[in-house]
Amino acid sequence: MSRGRTVRKNIAAGLGAAVLALGVALTAVAPSQAATTEENLPGVPAPGSPASEWETWAAQERADAEATDWKADSEARGCTLEDVTISDEVDRDYNLAMGAPADLATHRVDLLEDCGDAATAVADGAATATRSSTSGASTLALPSGNRCATTSGPGTMCLSKSSGRIYASWQYRGSGSVSGFMRIYRVSSSVSGCPTGTTWLTGASSTWSNGDTRTISKTRTSAGGYSAHIWKKVTIGHSDWGGVCSVL
Repeated sequence: MSRGRTVRKNIAAGLGAAVLALGVALTAVAPSQAATTEENLPGVPAPGSPASEWETWAAQERADAEATDWKADSEARGCTLEDVTISDEVDRDYNLAMGAPADLATHRVDLLEDCGDAATAVADGAATATRSSTSGASTLALPSGNRCATTSGPGTMCLSKSSGRIYASWQYRGSGSVSGFMRIYRVSSSVSGCPTGTTWLTGASSTWSNGDTRTISKTRTSAGGYSAHIWKKVTIGHSDWGGVCSVL
């Protein structure tokens, strides 16, 4: 249900920090349920590889992003693309998570989309953990695969993987507009609920109007548990409006 906005493609130049320069402190984000380091996926340099190897990999990932048909990418997820920005950044959290040099320049993709209800259908609750039995013992485990969940703020958060990338999106369903940012965390695949954990990716500060869906995307470098949360700007700092978790 597009509102007829013109799709435009902005390729942002220059290097910027992925972690937002927030002048105020966030509501406490405890990394108590952070994930442990896992092996990188095939095609991603091994942790501790020479800087030249990481730079070659990052350059190819950027080239692949520029060559992607982002309109078709949105349509495959049941959405209509309204805007796309590919930004170079130095994201220390992302780099350290995969064992790359802390100052490695990578890229992030930001999308503004118009998504129908089918594209953001809630799976079965924000982070309802499923029970699995191992050697007769019942344990909590995150569900796997692409998932969406209703957030405490009026909206829906989705977390998915496709074509070697991880996507986090939030669709706003309230009145007026709100500002904030999305953040993706690494979490243990056996956590209960949908906590925050070790920061993996932080999106840009953005504003949502009713019906807007904003999406952040980054190359997936390892398999495991992830959580995506929306942080709404409040008078002092930001408030966690909830999220969704999955093993991707």
